[in-house]
Amino acid sequence: MRYNSVCHSLVRIFWSLPCGVWVLVLGLLGLCSNSGASAAERLAAESSSRLTQWTITYDGKPVMVYDFDPQKFKPFVKALNTLSGYGVLRDSPGDHLHHHALMYGIRVNGINFWEETTGCGVQKVVETSAPEISKNEAGQPQARLVQLLYWLAPEDAFLPNTNAPALLIERRTLTLTLNPKQRETALHWKSEFEVGSKTNVVTLTGANYHGLGMRFLRELDPLAVHLTPEGTPDLAGSRQDVSAHRWEAVAFDSPGKPATIALFGAASNARGEARYFSMKTPFAYLSATQGLDGEALVYRRGERFELNYLVTIHPELKSSESLAERGRQWGGSSQ
Repeated sequence: MRYNSVCHSLVRIFWSLPCGVWVLVLGLLGLCSNSGASAAERLAAESSSRLTQWTITYDGKPVMVYDFDPQKFKPFVKALNTLSGYGVLRDSPGDHLHHHALMYGIRVNGINFWEETTGCGVQKVVETSAPEISKNEAGQPQARLVQLLYWLAPEDAFLPNTNAPALLIERRTLTLTLNPKQRETALHWKSEFEVGSKTNVVTLTGANYHGLGMRFLRELDPLAVHLTPEGTPDLAGSRQDVSAHRWEAVAFDSPGKPATIALFGAASNARGEARYFSMKTPFAYLSATQGLDGEALVYRRGERFELNYLVTIHPELKSSESLAERGRQWGGSSQ
């Protein structure tokens, strides 16, 4: 406990420094251990000068970038990379500027929190903690970032936080875990919601692709191969697929940079297995949804609900068997 207290004190000291770029290196936490350098001690977190973006690095290479610029409609994961230093996600392409690399959006009481134009809702960041860098029970390096978000109607987006009547209040916890032995980057996305003061009832709806979605690099679009536990969905021509699975993945056999990115939904989410939206034309896309286009979810004041997803990326082509096993290992936990 004494060592943990020292570590927490170091974090508070560094967090208070008025520097342009704040860096927390897990090597500092080596003061709290009798062991030598380890994989966890090579993890670091850096903020942008205006503290609107966190970059998590491993061995000096970015593995995750999280953007929460208040000038934008929502916070999102801007990059999620392999331990080899490359990724597959694309942020804000010209054809759909509101498509962020990895983002969550739906409709709440008819207000669109997916798109980003006049009249759309705003996921306003109220609080952001500095990333906590540590090791999990298996000794794997881990970074955890927690935010408090108010989901606001457009007319309330510029009110002071103390007066802003939220439709939803979200506590978002992003836990990044690295497994060097398996060459895996894993992100657990946990969103805890409660109905805000704007209304007594919220009705959640959306298009068939609204949920946790990811867009891919343009050069990878023609290489995308979608995988499910039941096989490869038929996405020929302009076909789209929406079906329930325990997981879905997209593999890219790119010369010199193969990769597989997978999305797992926790069985504890409302409606159980996620409904995965997938397409290849005019661009590749994958999102985990709750089928809000077919049936709304309704919550009342005082009720709380939670969403848990896991996103993994490997610098190799993964088999369906290995992905299924990874899903069984996870089961909605923080790893």
